[in-house]
Amino acid sequence: MSLRADLFEYADVLEFAGQVLGPSELEQDCSWAHGMSAVLRLRDARGVTWFAKRHRDRDRLAAEITAYRQWVRALSGHAPRLHAADDSRSAIIVSAVAGEPVPWPAADLRALPDTARLAEQAVHREAGVLLRRLHDAQPPLPWDDWGAAKVAEFDGLMPMASQLLGKRDLALARAEVETLSGLPCPGRVPCHRDYTPRNWLADDGVQYVIDFEHARLDVWLADLARLRLGIWPGRPDLKEAFLDGYGRQLSDTDHAILHGVAALTATWLVVKAREIRPARPRRRFPRRAAPAPASRRAIHLNVRR
Repeated sequence: MSLRADLFEYADVLEFAGQVLGPSELEQDCSWAHGMSAVLRLRDARGVTWFAKRHRDRDRLAAEITAYRQWVRALSGHAPRLHAADDSRSAIIVSAVAGEPVPWPAADLRALPDTARLAEQAVHREAGVLLRRLHDAQPPLPWDDWGAAKVAEFDGLMPMASQLLGKRDLALARAEVETLSGLPCPGRVPCHRDYTPRNWLADDGVQYVIDFEHARLDVWLADLARLRLGIWPGRPDLKEAFLDGYGRQLSDTDHAILHGVAALTATWLVVKAREIRPARPRRRFPRRAAPAPASRRAIHLNVRR
C-alpha cells in the first residue's frame, strides 16, 4: 500500500492491516478530530471493505475487544465483527456494515412532517430493540456496592470538573449520584455507554450499532443516559418509541436511577470534552468533525428532576 506523506503517523496500523488483509487500498480516514482513535476505511484486493482502528487509550482498546469477543454477537449481524486485533499496536480490524450514521432527530416536533416524525420514531424503536439484545447478551450480575462505586466514579472527575463547572452545578450533580446508594441495583449487563444516533447506522430500513470502545458491564439504564440528556427532553415521542422497542417501561425506581447515572454521564462528558479538545491540529485529509463539547448550562438544565 502506498502511503501519503501526511499519513505517516498511521504507518503502524496500516502495516498491521497489510499483514492481515494483504494488499489494500486506503479509501478514507474516518477518524474523529478529537484524536482518541484513528479509523481508516480500507478495501482489500477482493473488493471487501474493512475498518482498521487504532486507539490512543489502551483501556478503550481493551473495552472494544472484550465487547466484540463476548457480547456483540448477540446483535445477530447488526454490528461489525472483529477480524483481528494487535495489542502491541493498540489496533483492531473489523468488518464494515452498510449504511450511514442516523441523523440527530429534529428538536421541534411541531415543525416535523408526519412522515419524518414516523421515520424517526421507527429508527429509535429499532435502536431500543438492538440495545435490549446487547443487554441480554449475558445474565445480569449482582453489584452490591454499586452506589458507592458510582459516587467514587463521580469523585474521580472532580479535580477537572471543579475547573469547568460551578459549585452549584457540581453539588446538584453529586447529590443526584449519591441517591443511587439508596436504590436497588438492577444488576450489571453489557452496556455500550455511547448509545446515541452517531453510533447507529441505517441502510434501507436495517440498522447497525458501531463503536464499542466505551463498552463495559454497567446498569442497563446507563445506556439511556445520553438519550435522557440530549434527545428525550424535547422528544418524548422518541423516548416512548425507544422503550417500546426495548420492551420495558421505566418504573419510578428506574427513573430515579436514570437521573443519577445521567448526572454522572453529563459530568463525564464535560470533563472528557476538555481533555480531548487540544488533541492535535486539523489535518488536510478529510475526517469527521468531533461532537460539540457539553456546556455548563447543559448540566444545570438536564440533570435536575
